[in-house]
Amino acid sequence: MFRILVSPPDASMIGVMVAQLPQPEANPSAALTLLRKHANKLDTLKALQLLPLTTPICEIYQFLEKVLQEKTSRKRRGQVMRSLLYSEHLQVEELMMSHQAHKIVITEENMCAVCKKKIGNSAFARYPTGLIVHYFCCKDVPISLAYS
Repeated sequence: MFRILVSPPDASMIGVMVAQLPQPEANPSAALTLLRKHANKLDTLKALQLLPLTTPICEIYQFLEKVLQEKTSRKRRGQVMRSLLYSEHLQVEELMMSHQAHKIVITEENMCAVCKKKIGNSAFARYPTGLIVHYFCCKDVPISLAYS
């Protein structure tokens, strides 16, 4: 729409072959109004390239101001999000380190809480409650038993 307002297409390009049609003229005031209203939805670089070189800066000042505010706001939101994600990452690492700090000694006497067989050299899983099960028995552990 902005492109049509700045430089309207020739009537012959549209497919109209009537000679009585007036040649469409550019409507820079409507184009500038569109720029101001929809600054965050338009590609800034393309919009500025389409404007005539004679366009005064004062007419596009509001557009540029809105674009810069939106870009700055988006950058700050990204920085806040990155900081929050980094903080969450550090918390998860700390939690992981605290869980890995617990030493588990598996002996011949350790029994799986699900199938009641000896763990031995099999792969195993340990729940936060201290419950030890075979790795393949993990899916069979009731939630109340594993996390209570």
